[in-house]
Parts: sequence; structure tokens; C-alpha cells
Amino acid sequence: MPFLPGVVGEEEAAAQGPKTISVSVVQMSGAPLARLHPGLKNTIQDLTTAISRKAGVENVPLLLSYGNRVLDPRTTVEEAGLVDGAVLVAIRYPELFVAAAYDDGIVRLWSTETGRCDREYNSNRGAVLTVDISPNGMLMVTGCMDGTANLWSVTTGKHEQIFFGHKGPVVSVACSPDGTKLATGSFDRNAQLWDMVTAESIRMLPGHRGTVTSVCFSPDGNTLGTGSEDGTAKLWRVDVKDPLGELTLHGHRGVVTSLVFSSSGMQVATGSVDMTAIVWNVKDGGCLQMVRGHKQGITSVALSPDGTTLATASQDSMAILWDVQSGQLRAVLKGHSLAMKLRSVSFSPAGTLVATGSEDGTVRLWSASTGECKGFLKAKADARKAPGVQAVSFLPGPLLGG
Repeated sequence: MPFLPGVVGEEEAAAQGPKTISVSVVQMSGAPLARLHPGLKNTIQDLTTAISRKAGVENVPLLLSYGNRVLDPRTTVEEAGLVDGAVLVAIRYPELFVAAAYDDGIVRLWSTETGRCDREYNSNRGAVLTVDISPNGMLMVTGCMDGTANLWSVTTGKHEQIFFGHKGPVVSVACSPDGTKLATGSFDRNAQLWDMVTAESIRMLPGHRGTVTSVCFSPDGNTLGTGSEDGTAKLWRVDVKDPLGELTLHGHRGVVTSLVFSSSGMQVATGSVDMTAIVWNVKDGGCLQMVRGHKQGITSVALSPDGTTLATASQDSMAILWDVQSGQLRAVLKGHSLAMKLRSVSFSPAGTLVATGSEDGTVRLWSASTGECKGFLKAKADARKAPGVQAVSFLPGPLLGG
């Protein structure tokens, strides 16, 4: 079923001020939803109420976004900076979305509630290898085979910015917690920090001796973690130009494919082709926990928001959920094609769902508590083989519950 049933015709907000403007409201897919004529003193809540009433979904909370920001329902049309002809995007709250990067060069935004692809993002720059969402859920960054990173508006689909500077494919991207910086990792063995607004390079981090496979900011934004083909992970102080890195983590016997911080920022988890995942103490680099259970290399790791569960995805087509403290296996997530590798794993912001992406072309959704498969998402393809999934990322912040 559609995001909201039907298309609402022209509708004036209930209490117009002395001057009115015309605004269009569209769904996440871009399909038209409503045309409103509010007064400048009407509140954003007036607009959402009018939309919900005409659409017959008054029990469904809505948010409106404009200019890559979610509008505060308490502000007036004038305070929100809306102008005549403005286009707003209606977001069903708390609908949960997951972005999936595919090797056909497209990122698809899926609703986990309806199973529909609500929007596609295509920069025509080759396979998309990685994807991350800004903390406010309004912007998306992708890394591409052609060596660029690309910034998108999640709600409008507009291609906002392009980041040039790497001399090889960009395989990992991460947005800083305050939304001002971007980190990228590349085949050229370098990580880079960028200004998210200007797309200018802030500094290069050249300490690894192999492809930088993974980048991740700490929750406070002061530390950047990098994982590499050279078998190490490094923790860098974002505001200190130390060419050797703040701390190097040694322990894996193969390529470090993935790195993620815990929500507390006190631990960092890494996964490797050596079939192990390690949880480290950020303060001194000590190994807190090591888990082993996959039959082939680990391609991606994720930590639950509460820090109690570690998820690992592997080339053996399975994902495993582990107890961080004890190292005990909690659940094995089976369901993807056995002949295809898993490329990515991600927890929903509330920690209730796990998403996995596979070369078999599907994104599967799992219960984080039971390991039960709750559904799968698959793109329609013109060719016989569906495009493979390279990365998955849930949308954080005000766009969702979950």
C-alpha cells in the first residue's frame, strides 16, 4: 500500500493569517501528496493535521522536512523559513527505513514496514560500495568505485555534493556525530577527513600500508577509527595532526574488514578475514573479547545500541549474534543464498532489528532477540541476476522508531 493513501487536493490550513503561501507536500517516493495554502502564522502542526485529516490517517504521526531538516511542529510557517512554492516531504513516524547500496550503482531506500522501495539514488558513477546516513537522518553519503564520495538529500533525492581526492575506489564512509565532517577510506591506502558542507579536504590520514577498508567516528566525534588490509586498526585524534595515529590495534592475522565503536565510545569492535572478531578497550588497546565461529572471513561487524550484542557477517553466507561480555553465541542468522557472501550487517537504532546485505541481491531483516527472519527486500532487476548488496544502513534520528 502507498505511504499515505491517495493524493490530497488543495487544502487551506485551518487558521490562515493575513497572508498565505502555496506549498506542495510529497511522499518519500516523490509522489504528490497535498497542496496546502497556510498562513504565515500557521504552525507546522497545523499543516500535518490538515494532511492527516484529508488523507484519513489521523492516527498516524507525521513529520515534515524542508531543506534537509525536520521541521519543529511548534514553529510557524514564517519561522520555519517556508516560501511560496516550497516543497515539503512527509515522513511517516515512526516508520523504519534502511538504505542499501548495490553494485549496479544505485542506493535504494526501503521501508521495513511496507517492504517497498521508496526512493532510488543513482549518480551514474559505478558500483556503490558503501553508504552512511547523517545523524539527523536527512543526508546520505555513498562511496563509489570511481573514487568519489557523494552527498545526497535523503528526502528529496537531490545530489548535493561530490568529494574528489582519492586515487582509488572509496570503500568506506562515515558521518561525524555533529554532521559537520565526513570520513572516507579508499583503495589508495588513505583515509581522509572532509568538510561536509564545502566538500573540501580537512586532512589526510596516510598511516596504513593497505586499503583502508573501514572508517567510523566515536560517539563524541573526537576519535576516528580505521581498519585496513594491512591487518591493523588505528584510532586517530580528529583534531590532532598525528601522522602515525593515536593508537594502533594489533591482533588480527588478516585483513581488517570492518570497525565500529560502541555507543559508549569505550569499546571498538573489529572483524577480519581471519574469521575472528575482537572487541577492544579504546583507552589502552587491550583485547576485551575475541569470538570465532564463522567458516570463512568476516566482512562486517555491528554493535547493538546497548553494547551487549555483537553482530558479525561473513563470506560463509551467515551472520552470527554474540554476547559481548561472555563471547557466547546467541543466534545464527541463516537464509541468504549459500553460494553468496554477506557484505554488511547493521542494527536498527532501537536495537530490535538486524539487517544483513548479501551478494544474492537481498536485504534480510532479523529479530535481534530471537534471530528469526522477519522479511526480505529485493530489488527488481532487468538482468537475470539481481544486483548484489554491498552495504546496509538504518536511518537514525527523527525519521524512525525501530
